[in-house]
Amino acid sequence: MYRPPPTKLNRNLSEPVMAATVIILLVVSGVVTLQNLTRMHHAAINLGDSYAVLDSLDSVALALREAETGQRGYLVTGDESYLEPYNAAEAKLDGFLKQLESHTTTNPAQAAVLPTLKQFIESKRGEMVKTIDLQRQGKSNAAEQVVKTDVGKQLMDRIGQQLDLMRNNARVRQSQQLMATNETYRTAWFTGLLLTLLGIALVGGVIWAVFRAQNLKEKNRELDERIHFFLQQISDYAIFMMDSQCRATTWNDGVRQVLGFDEHEFLGRDIRPLIFTPEAHASGTVDAEFEKAVKNDSASDDRWMQRKDGSQFWASGITTSIHDRSGALVGFSKVMRDMTEQKRNSDELSRLAAELSEESRRKNEFLATLAHELRNPLSPIKSAVQLMSMMELSGEVDELRVTMDLQVDQLVRLLDDLMDVSRIGRGKIELKRQAIEMRTIIDSAIENSRALIESNQQELSVDVPEEGLTVHVDPARLTQVICNLLNNASKYSDVNCKIEVIAEHVGEHVVVTVKDNGSGIAPERLSDIFEMFAQIEDSVERGTAGLGIGLTLVRTLVELHGGTVSAHSDGVDQGSEFSIKIPIATVDDSNKAVSPVVDDSKPIQPMRVLVVDDMHALSVILSRLLMKLGHEVEVVDSGLAALAMMERFAADVVFSDISMPGMTGYELAKRLRVEYRSQPLALVAMTGYGQASDRERALAAGFDEHMVKPVDFKLLQAFFQNLQPS
Repeated sequence: MYRPPPTKLNRNLSEPVMAATVIILLVVSGVVTLQNLTRMHHAAINLGDSYAVLDSLDSVALALREAETGQRGYLVTGDESYLEPYNAAEAKLDGFLKQLESHTTTNPAQAAVLPTLKQFIESKRGEMVKTIDLQRQGKSNAAEQVVKTDVGKQLMDRIGQQLDLMRNNARVRQSQQLMATNETYRTAWFTGLLLTLLGIALVGGVIWAVFRAQNLKEKNRELDERIHFFLQQISDYAIFMMDSQCRATTWNDGVRQVLGFDEHEFLGRDIRPLIFTPEAHASGTVDAEFEKAVKNDSASDDRWMQRKDGSQFWASGITTSIHDRSGALVGFSKVMRDMTEQKRNSDELSRLAAELSEESRRKNEFLATLAHELRNPLSPIKSAVQLMSMMELSGEVDELRVTMDLQVDQLVRLLDDLMDVSRIGRGKIELKRQAIEMRTIIDSAIENSRALIESNQQELSVDVPEEGLTVHVDPARLTQVICNLLNNASKYSDVNCKIEVIAEHVGEHVVVTVKDNGSGIAPERLSDIFEMFAQIEDSVERGTAGLGIGLTLVRTLVELHGGTVSAHSDGVDQGSEFSIKIPIATVDDSNKAVSPVVDDSKPIQPMRVLVVDDMHALSVILSRLLMKLGHEVEVVDSGLAALAMMERFAADVVFSDISMPGMTGYELAKRLRVEYRSQPLALVAMTGYGQASDRERALAAGFDEHMVKPVDFKLLQAFFQNLQPS
């Protein structure tokens, strides 16, 4: 449709509006870019502080080891030359501590640990000075007595614990900073891209207006001069026009700023060999860009370009084809901006993101391997303790057995917490919900925590109705939540303290409260008690220092259920109170409520059991435990030996480890399923690898069950009970 040319009045109004819009956009772009660069700069500084903290921690640890080595060498030989590394380390140690203190001023968690660390270090230095002075005075026997007290080793162990605590905090903060930096980069990239595209679009509109003005020189001379003047003022963008042969026909000051060409060096020349890199010409990118601009009206040119002096820069811009009214190609316009700094920041952030991803992958692999390696030695200990519970023991020995059982369970809980933190960080926690009475969950949690509460000689009171508090939850996970709260209440309460568990219906929620009259929480700590690695200040003195992840798991698991958790305390030594709110089940969910019942009276029929594990201690203890249950048991240490044993020992059940030399448990399961497919053979994977993917792989290989070491005695009983014919 034909449109009449704009009147002079309209042109006079549109020109300043367009110019003002572009200027405003450039100002906004500059401000946003400056803010994003500032945030990325601060993020880089924070990240550098985290690396500096780790370096300082390593330097402190190394200096202490060197000092201790020199001290011990001097005490053994009496040779003063052994004090050279001691003196050198002592001279550096204060500097390292000052560096560490300067890098932790912005991290309250690390700053809170630092005084304790410095106290232990000063004690250790005092111990070394004392023994050296005694040796110099010829009192070698006295120096030897000081060493034999083992005070030095205990101090080094405590120093190591504090250093590890600060390292873990620094690594967690480092990961958070990397993620924050990556998020800042993405925001900067998208806002920069959006503003650049808007700027290019507006500038492209200006260029289009310039081209129309050239076709209407007489009528629009004033407008053309104004636009030309405006383009000359834009120095951040190289903006120019070309004829159909790519020879430059216009020029602005941005060409000098961005590309380095003066007007007489640029106008009239084919711009392709001037600004495109040799690599772009060799790959055919140059011709492809102009062909695409002709076909699609425009083509982006985000790539490396070159300046007059041959140096390369990362350009972001667009090439637009210009046609006359008949549709014939008359030329091109090009707008480009130097984005080299942004490109370098982008590449650096991409590298950091890749490092973070790789570090996360290695961390998860390490945790899985750590859990496996720790579960292997724990498994025979756990089984041996369970076997002892089935024997006639003296009161003193049985008391030791109970203590061992409690501590093994604590180690297993710590391992499970570590793995759960890893799973939550990777979004691998999947709730298996069912409708169930809250009383059933609380009873299960109390059963798990009872041994700890009784060993601390504490009083437990429970005020929970039998029915009417139905929730739609994952029973195992919610039991884990309440068990963690009970364990915390017991650990941070003294002998004869009282622990209360109360559950009630409040509005649309079930509220479970765990109270104690123990050590309490300082008011300033209530805001961060649920953060990762947070610990009460007196946990070391009380002997209750743990990993500091239990309450983090509590909060995460409760929130996954759509609930909330809160903590309250009137202050130190005033006790504490933790409350969780879980949505009450709907009517439909309540009709599905179950209260599982275990028939302990059901007899277990003796079976033939084959145990396959290359860990001799575990296989021997497990076999004795199974024999106590009345089963006939054979033990082998490899997959090949298991296949040979099956030829003369027709097992009903096979318990097999996964990681074994020669043949893995997966391969063994597949072989057994093929060779004994006509027999009712039950296969159980018993392994230290306990992630969901490990279970899925075991079931896919042919196992009927996947049990994580150490396997609880009750779980074994339940397994054999389920195998019995109905």
